[in-house]
Amino acid sequence: MSEAETTADQTSASAKRAGQGGSKGRLDWLLRMPSEVERAHERDFGAGRVKHLRHAIIVGLIVYNIFNLTSLHLMADIHPFTVMMRLFVLMPGSLVIFVLVPRVPPALRELLLLGGMFVASLLPLYLFYISQSDHASYTLGELPLVLLFGNMLLVLRYRWALLFTTVTCLTALWVLHAKPGLDQNLVFPLTVQVVTGLFFTLYGNWLFERQRCLGYLAQYDARNRADRAERRGDALRDLTLTDMLTGIANRRHLDETLDVWLTDRRDVLLMMVDVDHFKAFNDRFGHVAGDDCLRRIASAMQAFAARHDGFAARYGGEEFTLLFVVDTQTDGAILADRLVRLVRDLSIPHPARPDGIVHITVSVGYADTREGGVRDPRDLVTRADLALYEAKRAGRNRSKAR
Repeated sequence: MSEAETTADQTSASAKRAGQGGSKGRLDWLLRMPSEVERAHERDFGAGRVKHLRHAIIVGLIVYNIFNLTSLHLMADIHPFTVMMRLFVLMPGSLVIFVLVPRVPPALRELLLLGGMFVASLLPLYLFYISQSDHASYTLGELPLVLLFGNMLLVLRYRWALLFTTVTCLTALWVLHAKPGLDQNLVFPLTVQVVTGLFFTLYGNWLFERQRCLGYLAQYDARNRADRAERRGDALRDLTLTDMLTGIANRRHLDETLDVWLTDRRDVLLMMVDVDHFKAFNDRFGHVAGDDCLRRIASAMQAFAARHDGFAARYGGEEFTLLFVVDTQTDGAILADRLVRLVRDLSIPHPARPDGIVHITVSVGYADTREGGVRDPRDLVTRADLALYEAKRAGRNRSKAR
């Protein structure tokens, strides 16, 4: 089986395997996608997320500091301290995160956001706990807003949103039950308000993150299927343009390339090459050895063509065709003679020749489109073919021009 056929089969098998696995099957309960998908998502949307986060941090800081006005009325006993904590602890920390967000790896970026949100949520609880004001309990209204900002505006990754919400909720419950002097009639309603508020922000985060992940997994799979289909198409096209015996271009590929080169108005040199007395070689050594011989010659011709920016193809049987783009400095006779010598120097034994030469040789006929030559593929091939027969009639192992 050829390499192109193997590639096509492997691609087809990969596509089938991909089709058997859905997006949901690769998303765990923490809404984590496979690592290669996470990396692809970051490549596609990382820059947009950084831009969004930096914008949201600035908006959040502005709104968060408005609570300095509410603490003036609700926590008058510690108001200077609340202002100092917001202005000299939370704000500098937030600005540091603002600066670092585009400069750190994605995983560290998300952890920085988590740390910042912990400070933003636990600080109001601490202030509420130490305040002796009769109105301090009203400041708990800030807490769901902080959670709303982290879970829905910053959109913490769900696993971090779950941790953030759980820790904040447990801390709030502890503060409500441990705060000295808190009216016991407020404990239950405040507990309900805090828990339900935090739950709804977490649920909103889960819905948003789940949709993001499922949507991207579907997009990622569709893109991979398209890539696989394109690679499979390329592999199948290679099959149609490749000679199965020698692995070089086939007649169809030759015809397409020659048409393109002539359409581009380039001057083209075309060589028709025939292996001398090849039937006698097959009769003496068998077709397996004959196939090996053709493969060696084809490989040498392909390398020769590549060195001279040309193109090599198997025309059929023991005939090959080489194309070269030529200019006024190109000497077809020199190239053809080099090709004849190249094959002769392979020293492939051929003791069955009737002319006394003991190695495989080739005859070459060539023609080009310079100096008013007809720019028609069939005319070019016909002229080179006629030159090839002249070389054979002249004794083979040589080149002729037409």
